[in-house]
Amino acid sequence: MSAASPVLSRRIERELDSDLTRGERWNLGLRIGTALAAAVLLLAAHAIAWRAPAEQRPVVELLKVIAAVLVVAPILRTAAAGVWNWRSDTYSAQLVSLAALAALAVGDFTTAALIPIILSLASFFEERSVLGARAAIDGLRSLQARTANVQQPGGGEQSVPVEQLRAGDVVVVRAGELVPTDGVVRRGHSTIDQSLITGESVPEDVAPGSQVFEGTANCNGVLSIEVQSAGEGTTLGRVLELLRDAEQSRTSVLRLVDAYAKYFVFGVLLVAGVTLFLTRDVSRAIAVLVVGCPGPFILAGPTAIVAALAAASRQGILIKNARFLEALTDVNSVILDKTGTVTLGVLDVERVIRSDPELADEQVLRAAAICSEGSQHPISRAIVRFVTAKELRPDAAAANVEELPGRGVIADVPSGRLFLGRRSWIESMNVEMPPQPDHAGPIVWVAAESDGVIRCLGAVLLADHPRPEAREAVRELHELGVEYATLLTGDRRAVAERVAEELDIEHVVPEVLPEQKLEVVRAERDAGRRVLVVGDGVNDGPALAGGDVGVAMGAAGAQIALRSADVVLMSDSLRRLPLAIRLARTTCATIHVNVLAGAGLTLGMLGLASGGMISPIAGAVLQNIGELFVIVNSARLLRFAGTQRPTN
Repeated sequence: MSAASPVLSRRIERELDSDLTRGERWNLGLRIGTALAAAVLLLAAHAIAWRAPAEQRPVVELLKVIAAVLVVAPILRTAAAGVWNWRSDTYSAQLVSLAALAALAVGDFTTAALIPIILSLASFFEERSVLGARAAIDGLRSLQARTANVQQPGGGEQSVPVEQLRAGDVVVVRAGELVPTDGVVRRGHSTIDQSLITGESVPEDVAPGSQVFEGTANCNGVLSIEVQSAGEGTTLGRVLELLRDAEQSRTSVLRLVDAYAKYFVFGVLLVAGVTLFLTRDVSRAIAVLVVGCPGPFILAGPTAIVAALAAASRQGILIKNARFLEALTDVNSVILDKTGTVTLGVLDVERVIRSDPELADEQVLRAAAICSEGSQHPISRAIVRFVTAKELRPDAAAANVEELPGRGVIADVPSGRLFLGRRSWIESMNVEMPPQPDHAGPIVWVAAESDGVIRCLGAVLLADHPRPEAREAVRELHELGVEYATLLTGDRRAVAERVAEELDIEHVVPEVLPEQKLEVVRAERDAGRRVLVVGDGVNDGPALAGGDVGVAMGAAGAQIALRSADVVLMSDSLRRLPLAIRLARTTCATIHVNVLAGAGLTLGMLGLASGGMISPIAGAVLQNIGELFVIVNSARLLRFAGTQRPTN
């Protein structure tokens, strides 16, 4: 690793920001400028030595000394600060400094200058490569709009910085513009591209009442959006904050490397000392110090983690800490919440039964819809959606609707009254009821009163269907070695078993409260299994926190999910579960390969250098082979998203 390793290491760990600060631009320019200036001085010195007479030899040596001082001084300053503060990210600078000082001590000014020049220029290209990988994450910052067009109370619009937006403001977003805030559409219809937030490749149609998020793109139409949150409080703002924290985390392998890095440096110093003692050849000792720089170890983790986070974010997968990447590789048991996780979480009308064969299904549905119009109950909303989609709107609206919690709804109509509710409630009015149908989902009964007589019209059967991709996702998890699958729900056993059978899930734990879900997770861990818990992040917080890895589904805009889970799927596609495990395993394998390959190359070059088969300058060139391998190997993770992109 070059003497610029501390700069690179800090740049990898610095807070997400797509632009360099003025100080960073100055340091970068100074570093490259001094290296180039030193290279020019060395070339001039050798040109003079080739053509000039012997009496001009002092001029040649002076030019070499100036070149060496230009590039060695910054490294010495970094190394001294690292020794004083016990900073592990300066080990490379310390070894390069010792090599340069040794060359200066024996009067080899060319070697003293060339080693830092070669390593500094190589570091520049390495840094640009690493930051190129990081740019995929930094690109999220570019999704943040700088200004927003706010509607004024008296009419017209005013462009203001997004930092000045407040909840309740209404912003206007035209076609081609980025949505500057999280909010709700109040006026307008359009299509929103939210692929860079949720990973969904298909744009979503939005209308009044639709939720939209900062950083998504308005494809067409004009939208008026009421601000709910802005700045760091938006989904994108929270994602950026969590990505920044994840970048600075370490896996257990990297923590082990960090802990033993200083011993590696001491070992290099010992090899250099023994080589000098046995051979009396300063050049060999210098070569040992140069090739012994622990660059591959410094880059092994950060490059892979940054590339993995970039690949995950493109897929709408947010991994909050590198240790969860490691934990994902070992999971062999998955606990899936039912409602809203493996099912769509939205009730749909499945079929209608009639108590009188002379009645039509449409009559039962219209009566149910009249009652449902005035209710916000999920069953009522499902009936209204179904009737609207089938264009079976009621001929007349109810004059009055009364909702009785826990029982049902009563609607006053010109012909009398309509009832929609539980079977037990309808029966309590001395109504003759048909047999209970065999149905695992919710059943709501419809009755009508006419001339003081109440008769049952029939029932509407509803169901919450599994997600289309759920069965395939469970199958892929099994193929990845997740042997145990459990469906966890507060719903009835019959409903849970029907869903589990459709998805080929072996174990079902029905009728549990949120606090009881945690007990199921603990029992699974006590059995010696590595547990992946998947929920919606709203009422599954304790269970998500209790597993080895907690995954929240469909968390775009849900702050509680971003806080309670270890891994967040920004969309509702379960196909991202096996994708996250594959990415985690590939990342950990990449880190292991980086560390082992870096160690093997470094040890091999140490042996060659101590044997006199590598000169110091050749060592400066060859030393970058390990780092180049690490960078290229880590960059392969960036292509992971393109080849493994889910279709759902």
